Amino acid sequence: MPPTRRLTDQERQEIVRERAMGVSVGVMAARFAVSEKTVYNVLSHGRQARSANGSRTRVLTMRVSERDLRAFDAALSRHGLDHRSDALRRLVACASDLLSPDEDMAEQLRGLGAAMNRVGNNINQIARRLNEGRVRGEQAVLTGSEKAEIRALAGLVFTIADQVQEMSRNRRATLKLEVDKALAPLIREARDGAR
Repeated sequence: MPPTRRLTDQERQEIVRERAMGVSVGVMAARFAVSEKTVYNVLSHGRQARSANGSRTRVLTMRVSERDLRAFDAALSRHGLDHRSDALRRLVACASDLLSPDEDMAEQLRGLGAAMNRVGNNINQIARRLNEGRVRGEQAVLTGSEKAEIRALAGLVFTIADQVQEMSRNRRATLKLEVDKALAPLIREARDGAR
C-alpha cells in the first residue's frame, strides 16, 4: 500500500462536513486519495478540529442517576422544553455566572462564623465555672445574669441559624434567576413553536 498523503485542515473539515451529509467513507477516501482508515481517523478526531459550522466542536458525556435525570426532565418540562442538549448547552454557556462564588454571602458567613466562635467561647467559660465548683465539691448555682446570658446565647445561635437559612434561600433564588435567564431563549422558542 502506498504511503498516504497528509490532509490539509480544509480537507479535514470537508470530510467531517461531507460525512454529516451522508457521503460514504469509501467515496471520500477515493476522492481525497487516502485510506479509509485515514478518513475514520479524521472523523474520530473531528471533535478536536473545527466543525463544519465553526462551533460546538467538543462532546460532553456524563452519568447521572435515574432520579436526577427524572428531576432534570421534570424541570425542563415545567419550562416547556423538550431537548436536554439545548438546555445543557445554555447552562454550560452561563456557567461562569452560575458557578461564581457569592462574595457577599461568603463575607456574611465569615461574620456568622466569628459570632459562633464568640458563642462557643462564652459557653466554654460558663462550663468551666460550673466544673470548677463541682471539683471543689460546691453546688453549681447560676446567677440570674448567667442564666440570662445562656438564654441570650441560645437565642443568638437560633438567630444565626435563621440567617444562614435565609442566605441559602436567597442564593437559591439568585441561581434560579440565572438558570431562568439562561433558558429563556429556549423557553420562548418552545412557546412560539407551539403556536
